[in-house]
Amino acid sequence: MPANRTLALLRTAATLLGATLLVPLLSACPKGDIGAPCNHGDVQAPESQVVTFPALSCNDLLCVFAQKDSPPTKPCKSDVECNTTGDGITRFTCTNNDCQLDSTYVLQRSMCSRACNDDTDCEDGGIGKKVLAKETSCESGFKCAQLQKLGEFCCQTLCVCGDDLSEGTLADLKTACDKFQKDADGKPMCNTMEMPPTM
Repeated sequence: MPANRTLALLRTAATLLGATLLVPLLSACPKGDIGAPCNHGDVQAPESQVVTFPALSCNDLLCVFAQKDSPPTKPCKSDVECNTTGDGITRFTCTNNDCQLDSTYVLQRSMCSRACNDDTDCEDGGIGKKVLAKETSCESGFKCAQLQKLGEFCCQTLCVCGDDLSEGTLADLKTACDKFQKDADGKPMCNTMEMPPTM
């Protein structure tokens, strides 16, 4: 009887020890944050799409505002004149008779991102490969896409919300980036030749 009791105690102790060791391992698994809200550290809204690095609130230090909405160019007197889509979303504000991106809208549509090679890099995989944030304002999922043909992230592919992309824009960027010389890894070398004309 004492032997059985000792064996039961040993099993219980082993179970507790295993659980104690497993908890830190599970909590150590990196949690993805693609799609999590982030900011660009600036009070003023950008004039167009922007990639901020380093964005300290993001795992990969990348914060992306990917929408390419163009404000009306005619002078305005109110925000209503700047937002003519009829969907009730305030994308632009009228400032000094000029339509500009609304800072609140930019904040709502700015999301953490990461570099990628294809769309699967922007999707959750199995255990240990959770790349997406639990909560995001992105509805259609993320795509690996080129976002800029100028600046630090020229022609680099990043995880971008599909809500914010248009096929025409992606095609134009690919055409522009294909004109650059490539390095040994096949990546565009943006500073080695004159910028291609705007499409």
